[in-house]
Amino acid sequence: MSDETIDITGNAADAPLDTTPVDPRFREELDTVFWLQQEVREGRKLPVTEADAVAHSLYVALQHAAQSKLPQLPLADMSQYVAVHASNVSLLAMALGEYVGLNSGEVRDLGMAALLHDIGMARTPVSVLAKAEQLDPEERDRIRQHPVEGARIILDADGSLEVAVVVAYEHHIRLDGSGYPELTFKRQTHYATRLVQLCDIYHALRSPRPFRKPWPPEIVYSFIRERAGFEFDPDITASFIKMLEQRNAG
Repeated sequence: MSDETIDITGNAADAPLDTTPVDPRFREELDTVFWLQQEVREGRKLPVTEADAVAHSLYVALQHAAQSKLPQLPLADMSQYVAVHASNVSLLAMALGEYVGLNSGEVRDLGMAALLHDIGMARTPVSVLAKAEQLDPEERDRIRQHPVEGARIILDADGSLEVAVVVAYEHHIRLDGSGYPELTFKRQTHYATRLVQLCDIYHALRSPRPFRKPWPPEIVYSFIRERAGFEFDPDITASFIKMLEQRNAG
């Protein structure tokens, strides 16, 4: 998720990271996500079997949590951000999928799609991802390539992952059809995309970044409510916030 269109303030250096040790249940999953992103970064095919194993493990953890607080991995080191973000968006998306009534198979597909939604970022230069200042036009254009790149990476690895391909391609396209990649003909995005993009921006704004502090939950709720109807699906937005409040996921 990119914050390029968001008015940001504050210095992330002033915001302490969450140094809570990673739950032992998730240590292997986090290492695996980091590894598979490295495989893609180095030009190799996405290891789909390992990605599916991580998505399944996160799904099992979510079932064990039942109606208690949503499990989320802490961000103890900024170098882990991309892997932690992918894992937490997957957990959030599966929880939201269950909340809105998807069946178990659909929830699993959603979890895999969410885990891989930003896989195109693996081929974005680290110097761009870690830049503390506003991006210049060339860097912004490079970031904007990641949805197309991500969809291509998933297709090349396994053409049967249709939901994951679509979500990777669409997750920066707004409800009104604006955003990127630019659509020749405006259309509604896939339902799974509309679920994942809320989880994506929620986790991104709740996390410290090189250029800003993490936003408090109430500010993020206000932010997405204000954009419901043109950027986010209003019904999904209402369900998402209600789920988070009920499960104390802030």
